Amino acid sequence: MSSKEKWLSSGLDLLGRAGPGGLTIERLVDAAGLSTGSFYYHFAGVPGFKVALLEYFEELHTTRYIAEVEATSGTGRERLEQLMNVVLTSEEGWDVEVAVRAWALDDVQARAAKERVDRVRIDYLCELWLELSGDAVAADRMAKVLYLLLLGAGHILPPVPPAELAVLYRTVIDAADPR
Repeated sequence: MSSKEKWLSSGLDLLGRAGPGGLTIERLVDAAGLSTGSFYYHFAGVPGFKVALLEYFEELHTTRYIAEVEATSGTGRERLEQLMNVVLTSEEGWDVEVAVRAWALDDVQARAAKERVDRVRIDYLCELWLELSGDAVAADRMAKVLYLLLLGAGHILPPVPPAELAVLYRTVIDAADPR
């Protein structure tokens, strides 16, 4: 892992544990085990780090999942099932997702990043359901239902465990497409 990636990985971990207020240089240096000089070399300060961290979040928690599913073949339903499995078996917990969403309430850049991430995720779900149903209105609605199920599962306390969330997803999908 490169030092830049170590900064970003440590930053996401710290964000998940301490929220956006925890993203100080001192705490980042302690979390990453790297020097302040290395931090400034890669990011030229906290504002640059935050931009890079939001991009890293999007790559790690959205782009990579879609790329992994798209690298395989299958019907819309098969890819939807695969997406669900990829997301629910990932090692990333709910804490970072919740922290970024909370950060977006007070920060314009975080809000823009979260809006972009939400749009990409919903659009991809819509694309998969459209392939399955052929109905654009139904695809838009189902994409939002599935996405809201995921978000809600991470916001209640305690969060819904992945195995239980998989059952809930299958219940919703089967009710809408009982093939």
